[in-house]
Amino acid sequence: VEEVRRLHVFFDDWFSGRSGLAIEELSEALDEDFTIVSPHGTISTRNETVTAVEDKFGAIDVVITVENLHVRRIGGTYLCRYDEIHDVAGERSRRVSTAVLVSDESSPGGLRWISVHETSTNA
Repeated sequence: VEEVRRLHVFFDDWFSGRSGLAIEELSEALDEDFTIVSPHGTISTRNETVTAVEDKFGAIDVVITVENLHVRRIGGTYLCRYDEIHDVAGERSRRVSTAVLVSDESSPGGLRWISVHETSTNA
């Protein structure tokens, strides 16, 4: 699903402070009831997630890469699992993420994010 890569390019550009972006790229992609479970087990809502990301514009020189993307489509629902690699100042970290997305033509990438669960692994 191209939406997974599209949103992670947004994160890469946002955290690095590249111009031409709006936080709406994120907020419009997330469902109103969106939740994310961080690698540390913290659960954040859509509003908490958008605020946390918004506060970090240009704060991190990071390169984010998505690898090993596996997608299972069930009707208009997509179950995605992927590796998310963060390279920050020569340090590499890896997360295995599982995401649930649903078809929604009004969303920027044609899909709306319902839930994400991230787990840290060794790079």
